[in-house]
Amino acid sequence: MNIVVIGLGEVGKHIASVLSKEDHNVTVIDSNPDVVAAVKDRLDVRSVVGQAGSIKVMNEADIKNTDLLISVTNLDEVNILTSLIAKNMGTKKAIARVDSGEYLPDNRGSYQGLFGIDLVISPEILSAIEISKLVGTMGAIFIADFANGQVEMMQVIQKKKAGVTGVPLKDLDTPDDLLIAAIIRGQELIIPSGNTILEENDKIFVMGKSGVIEKEAEFFSDRQKTEARKVAVLGGGEIGYAVAKLLEGMKISVILIEWRKDRCEMLSEKLSKTLIINGDGTDIELLKQEKIGEVDVFVTASKRDEVNLMSGLLAKELGSKKIIAIVHRPDYLSVYKHLGLDATISPRRFAANQILKYVRSGEVVSVSDIELDKGEILEFAAPEGSKVVGKALKNLRFPKEAIIGAIAGKRGVIIPTGNDEIMAGDKVIVFTTPEVRPKVENLFRSK
Repeated sequence: MNIVVIGLGEVGKHIASVLSKEDHNVTVIDSNPDVVAAVKDRLDVRSVVGQAGSIKVMNEADIKNTDLLISVTNLDEVNILTSLIAKNMGTKKAIARVDSGEYLPDNRGSYQGLFGIDLVISPEILSAIEISKLVGTMGAIFIADFANGQVEMMQVIQKKKAGVTGVPLKDLDTPDDLLIAAIIRGQELIIPSGNTILEENDKIFVMGKSGVIEKEAEFFSDRQKTEARKVAVLGGGEIGYAVAKLLEGMKISVILIEWRKDRCEMLSEKLSKTLIINGDGTDIELLKQEKIGEVDVFVTASKRDEVNLMSGLLAKELGSKKIIAIVHRPDYLSVYKHLGLDATISPRRFAANQILKYVRSGEVVSVSDIELDKGEILEFAAPEGSKVVGKALKNLRFPKEAIIGAIAGKRGVIIPTGNDEIMAGDKVIVFTTPEVRPKVENLFRSK
């Protein structure tokens, strides 16, 4: 596929890297020659230096023969205009990143056909939706869905619990609708077997049917039973506003802290049930005064990573039960986790994953990396004639470092056992490591 990526920030670079490795013909465009040169040195891509939307630049990138244009600069207007120009010049499909809620009709975060563009995505709203899910499930530190929302995966921390901690998985009376897909123990990723024993503070990836997994994950930790009643949000930008709006709909008490007075006035007009505080979220006296230590969840959603980190650490020190932090630079993720913040969300990585899911066709529907690329979750559409179709799973030569977490198709959602079979057309979610991924892909490849 001939693909043009415009804008080489964190989103654009990540997308270009993945697509070039998947053997697409990728052309990158950015106005900064140094950024373009750095990407070209590292990736097998064509490059064009120039302004997005320039007819000269678009012609140089051979837009008329492009299958897909992805415009992910930091300017919404540029992304919208460039996508429309490309479609007019002959590009088959276009994707645009749009951050501002002023251009969007609602809080879905992903829109097909908006403005005449094939896909419009909002990293900010997608991040806000993820935050609302994490607020709704106190024990979860990561949530993702697959198979068009039929299957959900949740990461929970194993707290000491009689009959669960210290017991081999084969001896656990695990709910039928759940499967432990992977375990993070310290810096190690474990693809479990029946002999694997859960230890206190293990990070467990649990897979199950959407709609029931939240309740059934209580099996691993009583913390799941708690509900968030009061949430504080730092930052009144697009993410903070969208989070507050979503939480108001969940009937949760919300405090929002924003340092810009004019922004506070605007937010007070749009948020009818949220308490707006004009102040500095890194001011510990302000946090004490607003009793931040008593909130169930503290969300850091400012545009500055250092502010999010500092305020999150202060809130944790004061006693907030759960900290959810926005991380704008993905390379900071490990720092946040090392310092003990409960959950981290990267809007840029969210945007890249949504775009890549749309781009992919054929056997591989989506790829999601976890724990800074220690593991991968692959979603396949099982093709007729592949090695996995029509055989009991126990008879497949499936790598030990990979596990089938769920099968979704005409039969509904199956949390598989060794006797289950995959049928052609089923969506299959597999948890694996980057090293083993090629072996797994080979099993799902059509003859």
